[in-house]
Amino acid sequence: MSSTAIPSWPPSLTQSQTDSLLSAATDYALSHGLVYRPLPPPPTSSSSSSSSPSPPTDSVIHAPFSLVPSPIPRKLFERARSIQPIYDLLYSSIATDHQFLEAVIGGSVAKVDEFQAELWKIYQQVHDEGSEQKLHLGLFRSDYLMHQEEGGQGKGEVGLKQVEFNTISSSFGPLCTKVNELHRHLALTTSFYNAGKGVLDQSNLPQNEALRILSDGLAAGHKAYLSQTGLQGCSINSGATHTHLPYVLFVVQEGERNAFDQRFLEYELLNRHGIRAIRLTFQELAIRARLSQEGSEEASQILYVSHPSYDEPLEISLVYFRAGYGPGDYPTKREWETRLMLERSFAIKCPTVALQLAGAKKVQQVLSEEGILEKLLLQAGRYKEEVVAADGKEGQAVERKFVEAEVEEVRESFTDLYPMDDSQLGRKALKLAMESSEGFVLKPQREGGGNNIYRQDIPVALRKMEEQDLTSSSGKQGAGDGSEVKRREGYILMSLIKPPRGIGNILIKSGGSGGQADVQGSKPSRWIVSKDVVSELGIYGYSLFRPETDEKDGRVRVLKEESGGFLLRTKGRESDEGGVAVGFSVIDSPVLV
Repeated sequence: MSSTAIPSWPPSLTQSQTDSLLSAATDYALSHGLVYRPLPPPPTSSSSSSSSPSPPTDSVIHAPFSLVPSPIPRKLFERARSIQPIYDLLYSSIATDHQFLEAVIGGSVAKVDEFQAELWKIYQQVHDEGSEQKLHLGLFRSDYLMHQEEGGQGKGEVGLKQVEFNTISSSFGPLCTKVNELHRHLALTTSFYNAGKGVLDQSNLPQNEALRILSDGLAAGHKAYLSQTGLQGCSINSGATHTHLPYVLFVVQEGERNAFDQRFLEYELLNRHGIRAIRLTFQELAIRARLSQEGSEEASQILYVSHPSYDEPLEISLVYFRAGYGPGDYPTKREWETRLMLERSFAIKCPTVALQLAGAKKVQQVLSEEGILEKLLLQAGRYKEEVVAADGKEGQAVERKFVEAEVEEVRESFTDLYPMDDSQLGRKALKLAMESSEGFVLKPQREGGGNNIYRQDIPVALRKMEEQDLTSSSGKQGAGDGSEVKRREGYILMSLIKPPRGIGNILIKSGGSGGQADVQGSKPSRWIVSKDVVSELGIYGYSLFRPETDEKDGRVRVLKEESGGFLLRTKGRESDEGGVAVGFSVIDSPVLV
């Protein structure tokens, strides 16, 4: 791969031009729904000690965004898009590969990580029972950072390295679509005042289809359920006589500030596909959800939700989890019981517990080991895709064969990943973590940001884990089967990706406090003029699939798959974490160079 030139950034703007762009961008954001709920009010002496204040529901602030798009080499952007379908199919097959999941999750992390252990219990129970619903739906996002090899400032090769692959609650598709439209609007109306001439052109601002891709994935799952239950072709727009068509269920968190990112998916489902949705938390579902009973006239395990605004229970076609990816979503046993009930239901799950487990960091690490990726992708007969006939009917499934060049493209996106077990590779990782920690990050099996351990904090954390192992009353963790595992085995070690330096941007946060002053003069407190930023690129895709056979050996039949749309998150280099919702990053869009 040849070195890729990235222009000096951001382009030069006068104070007046920056003020004008900010005013126009803020109005566009507020008028087009690029918004969050405000922060909740601080607790008062009269507040209940058992509950946290909720954000106001009658006002909004704009979501954090970049004032100008950030430069991404066109070749790297296209490479990320080209390998997304491979990743989509790979993780689809992992979710149907019982032996792989049992070895990677059940054999290690589930024995030491309590959260993964609870998910694994649900997976095992449903696997042993045999689920009536064989279909899985995944809305995916693969995240990357640009990586510049050592070789002198600005002279090393620039590549693309994967940060993680998301299989649950792959968020920000709608809002990043809005930021892309915001930047395209500014280019059309102001040409960014000829700053970045030859770069900040409409032709270099790719159109973002993330909202369409994600909503089409949800619609595909819903329509598959209708076909299974004899309601194919029925929607509120089709003139169907059914008065109680199934709904899509969004499982959401209490007091969600990022609710509008989810709402746009609801509106897209309704307006483009005639599909209605409802939103409920785990706590509400524990009271309102139930399964139909065996022996009734209808199929067993149909999921119903009693909604306070409706006279009769609503049938649920698809459960879309925007909650459930971290321990905080399961404060009591009741939430876990609710997750099990949802998993056992005939509704299609996005994702199933199997697919959520497939997205664990441990799986990412194992895929990087020698020969594993090749075995999974090049195995004959592992992947079959439905061919849709011209009349819209499903045709015969054909084998999808990968070639070594495609496998190598995926492997090239990996950074160095290590287990933290007692294997030879694990012992090497422990030595690196203790003696060369400045080049690494220690990752637990968690989603949502704010969970990783960086650089000099790694040895301290590992020593603490070792002390906990030694003082443990049983001396063993997890499964109780006599096998001793250490707490560090719940983590993986990942070499730090090194993004190119010297790329800046103007980061806008509503009501925040900017920490850096621009040489052109003082800025309002919500402006952060960063001279050195890091941008993380995410590519979206979806897959609707089922096991090809009942053996759950990873042979998968994909009914529908599509990828496209992107997320760009940008932050100051001084911040290790990258989450937008937790305040580290702003939503950005790429300008291709």
